Amino acid sequence: MTQVAKPGAWTRVKARMLRKMSIGGGEALHHARLMILPTPFGLFWAVLVILLLLLGINYENSLAHGLSFWLFAVAVVSIFRSWRNLAGVRVQLIADGEAFAGNTLRVMVRLTGRARSHAIDVRLGEARQRLEIHDGEGSAPLELAAFQRGQFSLPTLTLESRWPLGLVRLWAWGAIDTPVLVYPQPELPSTPQGSRRTLEQIEQGDFAGLRRYVPGDAPAHIAWKHWGRSGELVTKRFETPARPSLWLDYEACRGDMEQRLSELTARVLAAEGAQATYGLRLPGQTLAIASGGAHRRRVLEALTLFGGEHRLPWSAQLAASEAAERAGASRPLSQEGSA
Repeated sequence: MTQVAKPGAWTRVKARMLRKMSIGGGEALHHARLMILPTPFGLFWAVLVILLLLLGINYENSLAHGLSFWLFAVAVVSIFRSWRNLAGVRVQLIADGEAFAGNTLRVMVRLTGRARSHAIDVRLGEARQRLEIHDGEGSAPLELAAFQRGQFSLPTLTLESRWPLGLVRLWAWGAIDTPVLVYPQPELPSTPQGSRRTLEQIEQGDFAGLRRYVPGDAPAHIAWKHWGRSGELVTKRFETPARPSLWLDYEACRGDMEQRLSELTARVLAAEGAQATYGLRLPGQTLAIASGGAHRRRVLEALTLFGGEHRLPWSAQLAASEAAERAGASRPLSQEGSA
């Protein structure tokens, strides 16, 4: 797993300011935590109002006076409407589905508040979405690129609005303490693993006797020992449909830790697809054979947290992405040098 660099002084100051000014999940956005700055268009508007006012004073032009006061009043109303548009909004983030390394993490953002709010831009890391609140609620999905496994804290959420006229930019931060899991990338090895099998079948069902062989019977169900003794092909019968039970063993895999975890993750998904019961053996941890969605989550969580159970900031994903890009860029150069 990628090591995260120690934060600098400015990063610590920024993190302290975010903690002080951010709202939590489900907390109403208070006006004291709303920040506001004029946009370039807003600055142009202010300069225009001042020029019209000076023009009216200098030339004693009532039309210029009236236009400047009207533009000023429109700006004041616009700023008030912008503030009302964001004030009182509540934010919730919900992980939507499972995320595997090398894929994307899908997060559902849900805003609740006034009966109607317009053009709220939501930013979470590199993901952006524009939301409208209708009948007190609005939601939309956000997708974050995930590059490494582990338990992570989501990046700071930013709410921003320039509605209605774009004269000012209002924004607020939301620090949602929702840990998310990124499972190992499922990947089977390209070469055989040898005589030791990662998937070890230990049972096939309740044995109920033998019957005459019928062409098309599975070779695994043929009683080969009986055939060796009598020369007659017979097939084993089971009272219930065969449902294999499997052990997924870390020591049976080859490669480094990440390669082994990737293989085990792929085996878990394959076992689920085959409707098999399975258990997991990791160094220092064993999960008994079971099945079902809850067991699947426990196994994937154990694979995800193996070797490091502490929560990492989402910036570790960016560090992993940069490391992968550097590795990809250096690989062709090394190949050319060897040629």
